[in-house]
Amino acid sequence: MHHPGSDTSPSSIYTFPKSDASSIPATPQAKLSLKTRIFKFLNKKDNRADQPPDGGVTAWLQVFACFCIFMNNFGLIYTFGVFEVYYEDVMLRSYSPAAISAIGTVQAGLTFLVGILSGPLFDKGFFFPVLVCGSIGLVCSFLALSFCTAYWQVLLCQGLLSGTCTGLLYIPSISQIPLYFSLKRGRAIGIVLSGGSFGGIVYPLIFRSMLTTVGFARATRAIAFVSMGLQIIAIILIKPISIPNRPKKLADPTMFKDFYYVAFLIAAFAGMCGTLIPFFDCGTFFLNKVDLNIDSAFHTLLYINGGNFIGRLVMPAVTDFGVAAEWMLSISSFAMAILGFAWIAIETSAPYSAFLVLYGFFSAAPMSLPPIILPYLCPRPEVFATRLGVVYAIAGIGFLISVPIANAIDGSRSSFLGAQIWTGSTCFFGAVFTVQTCIWLGGRSVVDLWPRVRRGDDQCLDQ
Repeated sequence: MHHPGSDTSPSSIYTFPKSDASSIPATPQAKLSLKTRIFKFLNKKDNRADQPPDGGVTAWLQVFACFCIFMNNFGLIYTFGVFEVYYEDVMLRSYSPAAISAIGTVQAGLTFLVGILSGPLFDKGFFFPVLVCGSIGLVCSFLALSFCTAYWQVLLCQGLLSGTCTGLLYIPSISQIPLYFSLKRGRAIGIVLSGGSFGGIVYPLIFRSMLTTVGFARATRAIAFVSMGLQIIAIILIKPISIPNRPKKLADPTMFKDFYYVAFLIAAFAGMCGTLIPFFDCGTFFLNKVDLNIDSAFHTLLYINGGNFIGRLVMPAVTDFGVAAEWMLSISSFAMAILGFAWIAIETSAPYSAFLVLYGFFSAAPMSLPPIILPYLCPRPEVFATRLGVVYAIAGIGFLISVPIANAIDGSRSSFLGAQIWTGSTCFFGAVFTVQTCIWLGGRSVVDLWPRVRRGDDQCLDQ
């Protein structure tokens, strides 16, 4: 993706349009008092930059704030596995496994799909209002879930409301990081994304430990209060950057004219069709095929999220040292396909634990690498979140259709063959499309990609 003779460094991609004020000579400023600096930081509108600062206290505080947000969006999605085991065994045992898994499918699917709205809102400068609304709705969804007793209530609270709110938080929180980092972008994004896996470890432990002592309602409320604390921290620390030349429209009509971007969309759709199935089925597979010990079934989610946590930290970080993110995504997709087919032969605890850790590690790639790859498909920051939101919305459609198809193939929880074949096949096709995208991007002419950056054209932006 790096082209000879062109300046393809992240800092060159994310050099913001110069404002008129940038030509005014800087005047020496008196050192501000601590109180003044705190009030200046808390002022969400007082933050302009001509290029990413690539470090500093404010920039790393954004990483911590977005880490907290990711603990709540993907952390709560990855926690659905322990809820699913409880629903199937106790609360919703009269419902089919397919109906119960639909709750988590809706929650995860909406997290991706709502990005098609939250991304453009971020580009328009509405990150902070979206953050506040999404935070309030997310906390309310789990507080309401603690009072639920019927299937439709759980679907409404945990599926629809929670999924919509995590969707509002997802794309803006990851789009915040490239505006603050250039050379250290991979490491910063990796830390942020690892919050999802860390939440996927912490929340199941909270739920499981409290479920046996105080019951479902109080365990769910505890999760709601922890998520509320994390969102309050994020709201206080988030400092949106004011970018000159914000888009005047919520849509970017030029994106579907970009052949390379469309190819990447196809790869995202194909790959996501099977990526999250092991996250949802790990506990129920263990109970049906490996062991009837419910405590061990809860631990399976810790294994896969532990591997995912390491992958989310490592994969984005190594891209800062010259490793091509697009090829790393391709290799990881092939590894997931191999593991998906190998899953068919697993029947004992030790191989299953190894499978979960390895699959969790490689599945970090389709979640963490697109934000690093995408700047090369849209070098102007004004519409980065819009294009990233569309990528994950297309991926969300793939996920929404994948779980019902896999469950329909299986027919019952006594067989997981359909889910296993579906996981391996879809990851393989996603890998093929990703490789093809890499080849196309590698051969893309410098004349096609970079002159518009040097000329300052708005080819990516319809104003």
